[in-house]
Parts: sequence; structure tokens; C-alpha cells
Amino acid sequence: MFWDGNIFWFLMGLIFVVVSFAFKAFAEDRGWTLNWWKSLLAALWYWILMLSFYAWGTLAGENEASAGLKFFLFGLVVSIILGVGLWRLLAAKPKDA
Repeated sequence: MFWDGNIFWFLMGLIFVVVSFAFKAFAEDRGWTLNWWKSLLAALWYWILMLSFYAWGTLAGENEASAGLKFFLFGLVVSIILGVGLWRLLAAKPKDA
């Protein structure tokens, strides 16, 4: 099956690398200063989003499509809320001393 095979995880890793480089370029274009903990929070946010997508695919493959859809929608709502908070944190201007 595709969802639990090595090709899936290879593609997910490839997408993660592309998204990471695109996020870094986007942050530089916006003038945001990224340090290690902001990058870690962004990676954690992306991990939560992808985990909900993966759980939906797994549950759909086990004939629990309605539970998978509910879990995916819950994870999507959580990701949107956390994404807005992360965006505000990243876009905040540092206070001058």
C-alpha cells in the first residue's frame, strides 16, 4: 500500500525539505529574523499538519473514513489556530532597546 510504504515517506521527506527551503526564502523576503526556536516552532506546526493528513489516510485505508475525516478536520482547525499564532509571532517586530 502506498500510505505505509517507503515511497510515501521518501516523498514526505522530499516535500519537507522543499517546504523548509521555501519557508526560509519567504521569511527572508518578508524581513523576518529566524532563530532556532522560531524555526523549531514552524517545523512543529508543519509536523502537526502532516500528522493529521497522514492519520486521515491511515484511517481511510482501514475503513474508518468518517473517523479519519473528523480527525483531519480537527487537526486542520488546530493547525489554523496555531498557524495564526505562529504568523503573528514571526511577523512581530523586535522591540528596540
